[in-house]
Amino acid sequence: MHLVWSLPLLAVAVLIASGRTGPIGAGLCGVAITVAVASTTAPASMEMADVLTASMKGLWLAWFVGAVILGGLFFREVLSSTGVEGEGAEPASAWLNRRRTFAACFLIGPFAEAATGFGVGQVTTIAILLRTGISPLNVVTLGLFSQVLVPWGAMANGTIVGAAFAGITPRELGVESAILSVPLLSAWLVLFWRMAAAAGLENNVRHMLADLAWMAAALLLLIAANQRLGPEIAGMAALGPLVALQFWRDERPDEGRWKSALGVALPYTALIAGLAASRAVPALNAWLAQVAAIQPFTDATTWYPALHPGSWLVAVGLIAACVSGRIGAIAGAARTTWSRGRKAILTIAIYLVMARIMADSGMAGALAAGLGQALGPYAVVSTPWLAGAFGFLAGSGNASNGLLMAAQAGIAAQSGLPLVQVAAIQNTAAAALTMLSPVRVAMGCALARQTDLEHAVYRRAWPLGAAPLLLLSMVAALLVLG
Repeated sequence: MHLVWSLPLLAVAVLIASGRTGPIGAGLCGVAITVAVASTTAPASMEMADVLTASMKGLWLAWFVGAVILGGLFFREVLSSTGVEGEGAEPASAWLNRRRTFAACFLIGPFAEAATGFGVGQVTTIAILLRTGISPLNVVTLGLFSQVLVPWGAMANGTIVGAAFAGITPRELGVESAILSVPLLSAWLVLFWRMAAAAGLENNVRHMLADLAWMAAALLLLIAANQRLGPEIAGMAALGPLVALQFWRDERPDEGRWKSALGVALPYTALIAGLAASRAVPALNAWLAQVAAIQPFTDATTWYPALHPGSWLVAVGLIAACVSGRIGAIAGAARTTWSRGRKAILTIAIYLVMARIMADSGMAGALAAGLGQALGPYAVVSTPWLAGAFGFLAGSGNASNGLLMAAQAGIAAQSGLPLVQVAAIQNTAAAALTMLSPVRVAMGCALARQTDLEHAVYRRAWPLGAAPLLLLSMVAALLVLG
């Protein structure tokens, strides 16, 4: 029966891996299987009305992510059309292009993701990568590295949710997740070197040693920030100083260069600073939340338009157009946004509908509980795979933690394993696999203006998901054996 409940996940994985159908086709097949299982053999068998309700809830969740994609595309189109952000490759040495690529992937993008969440780090990273002159395929695959610190994305929202379901403090889960990030980021860095070389970027020993130094500093600061400040602002606190230091070290800007850089960076700075303040300043957060609140279902997430990153992306884009005197570019940017973003929106909707039906029918929780009963103390070895599967499916560590963390806490209690470490494996695995979710891949392709690259991206980027699964499975096995 557990095999039957896992059929939607297996079908999606097999179809995407086969390369014979894209994420949309695989997702539609997964939804069909999910509905069939939910209506017949699921732990909480659903009537068609229940399936429709769950589907509507999934579509509502899709709006939260889809609004960011549309807002991000609009933001990019407006900046390009108004000349705030130039198009094409920016003249630079091979050395400087390589340094900018590393900074975009491991410092600037993750910093933006920590401040805002919802994949906004991709918007920032891909904007920088497009200016290096590398191919769109390489832009999309390297842009996925912006998601390496998802446990601290949106001011660690997913980590806070996971801690609540596990019954531990966010600080404890943040510190343990930061420690687990050491091997993960080390593996991702090696894969970055391979992908950078494949993209034609300069990749010598000097670059690798510099990358290692920046990475070591980021990890040490991340662990310390979680210990001292808690996870909510740990990502920003760790990476913010490094972003400023990297710019000064690599660019060696004079007064004119500072002014030019500030002109390009000003919309991004306003976006990130505004979103961070809207979350970190209680009075501002409460005031913005009062502007509007929409909750179509009693148990659905409430949408606060004035707090949502998509709204901020559109607002900052509109302001940039007005300030630059190019108001006429707004209508064209809106049309291009929909043309390039609608496929990504459809992909997101399909997978979140599937995830919501699996959750409401009890399949997600039953899979975790069933593995705990079947494997006993070794059930924790399956934690990265199940957590990663739902992180991949929903494109959200928050969703995976909400579905599975309570069951993982039960596994830890039954097995006598340290709860904090088991929870951290769940948290980091769920976050790591969001990097390769159809949501993120579709978003990257849309931002790079190449909506037909999904197959090629998965063929090149699959090790980004395989590495954390294998490493975290080894950590879980050592936890059991130790």
